[in-house]
Amino acid sequence: MPNTQKLTELLSKKFNSNISIHGSFLKSKFTSILDVNNGTNFITSEKHIYSFKDHERNRWLTVVNSFHANGKEYFPNIGDHYTLESGAKYSFTTKDEIIEMAIAYFSKHMSIS
Repeated sequence: MPNTQKLTELLSKKFNSNISIHGSFLKSKFTSILDVNNGTNFITSEKHIYSFKDHERNRWLTVVNSFHANGKEYFPNIGDHYTLESGAKYSFTTKDEIIEMAIAYFSKHMSIS
């Protein structure tokens, strides 16, 4: 199943009250799903930047041109990992992997009713 279809299907589900969805994947430049209980979130921006953050502040991102952290500029590649001075951990991976993380996590919070 293509990623667009997977995300559209995920975002069309009914979730438990702890899950908040902002934006519409097909209509918005920015869409996010948030577990308000622990801060786990999935974000897509402009449909080409994807991010998943777990409750321990580990974050997986699609590769960007560069980013600034710890007073330096970094140029990440897929598979690179960075730990910020704050303790937050960033890992760079593929859009497919991030989408699968989001589906695996948020599917557990779908409302039965």
